[in-house]
Amino acid sequence: MERKHPNVGFGAERSRTPTEFLLDPHVIEKGITIAAAARDSGNTHRTTTLRPGLVLGKITDSGKYAQYDPSAVDGTEVAACILKDQVRVVDEDGNAVDASAIGVVHGRVDESALIGCDAAAKADLVAILFD
Repeated sequence: MERKHPNVGFGAERSRTPTEFLLDPHVIEKGITIAAAARDSGNTHRTTTLRPGLVLGKITDSGKYAQYDPSAVDGTEVAACILKDQVRVVDEDGNAVDASAIGVVHGRVDESALIGCDAAAKADLVAILFD
């Protein structure tokens, strides 16, 4: 059963879910802000619910994070971290909102369990996760 936690200072809802992509529980994490426009296009249930293991890039102009997109030119074309827990970027009324989250920035992960990880993202992540 999932436990739901409100995002402090934000209207979005966050659920704690298993972080099956972690090979070692000893990782370095950092608090991040997920942009309201972020989407998890592979999530058939709801694209506004971002799943743990989603590869994220950092939007240069805002400093917020969104799904990694190799064809983008806004900063998200560079993989910057991995989303640790499930996050929704809509509030209870269905409005898009920024959400607080935790990004994994260093540690051992199962590449096959990452969402949206291509060869370029893998190279970006190797540089930061194992640096």
